[in-house]
Amino acid sequence: MREYMCEAWDGSERKTLQNLGLFCFLAVNYAIYLGMHLGVLHTVPDQLAKICFISALPFALLAYSDSAWSSNDAAPVCVAAWIAVGVAFSFKCTVCVIGLAVTFFPFILSALLAHGFGATCRFLKDRIRGHVAD
Repeated sequence: MREYMCEAWDGSERKTLQNLGLFCFLAVNYAIYLGMHLGVLHTVPDQLAKICFISALPFALLAYSDSAWSSNDAAPVCVAAWIAVGVAFSFKCTVCVIGLAVTFFPFILSALLAHGFGATCRFLKDRIRGHVAD
């Protein structure tokens, strides 16, 4: 199994595995946030910043570690995870589609900022390696 995972990660299935992992990670974070927002989960208020930070971490890591990764790769995965969680909660309680769209904006912003941070760090790392190699 380990060999298959390594081959898949190095081969053409890499992007599929990245998207699947990102979807699962985001779906859990989005479900926690929507559960808090809709009153299904009872937690301390004002947790949005923490959840946005945690959900943005994979974007920074992927942008840093994979030069072929772009924010265009992540956008459909983010929207799919948000829709899946929204649909799941719509069975439990009444969910306003416009309200769901508005509450998604902080996650979009945090993902874009994290992607930019990861891409900048990768650029600086490559630049430093280029100067050291010379």
